[in-house]
Amino acid sequence: MIDFESPKLHVKEDVLKRAVDTAKNNIISTIVVASTTGSTARQLLGLIKQERLKVIVVTHDEGRKLQDRRFDGDIRKELEANGFTIYTHNPGWILLRKITSRIFGRFGFPRWYEHLKEVKERYGTGIKVCHIIVQMLEEGNVLKNEKVIAIAGTKSGADSAAIFTIRSQSKWPILEEVIINWP
Repeated sequence: MIDFESPKLHVKEDVLKRAVDTAKNNIISTIVVASTTGSTARQLLGLIKQERLKVIVVTHDEGRKLQDRRFDGDIRKELEANGFTIYTHNPGWILLRKITSRIFGRFGFPRWYEHLKEVKERYGTGIKVCHIIVQMLEEGNVLKNEKVIAIAGTKSGADSAAIFTIRSQSKWPILEEVIINWP
């Protein structure tokens, strides 16, 4: 894990570069990135144009009408033209997860939201968001039985990246290594 002394402006670029380098060095072919407006994903595009990496961009527009979405339509077209997959989670899955978690919790099974609280306490919000986007892709059957690098941030941009393993027999993504985490 790296702590930065550079200004916050350079954090996103440093996180993205470190994530791409880690993917290449560890032979991980999939990068997952959270992006509200598309600017973080577009910056990642500039870094991987020559690489053979699969990129899945998770938007934060679930449940929003087309005219209310924050992810820029022109950026979406550019990313898709360059082979990126854009994923917006189905809000029905979120409701189902809440109901299931509540039922399982009554029988003493671990709850997703308790798990996220522990992740946030240990690593901070950025790594918690990494967990959330990987879990969303697993629930949406986009990811199955593979290692991925997830990139996310606390507010805008990217300040955290980690390696996750997805296994069908695990209830949640397995955090293998925190690559970088800006507090």
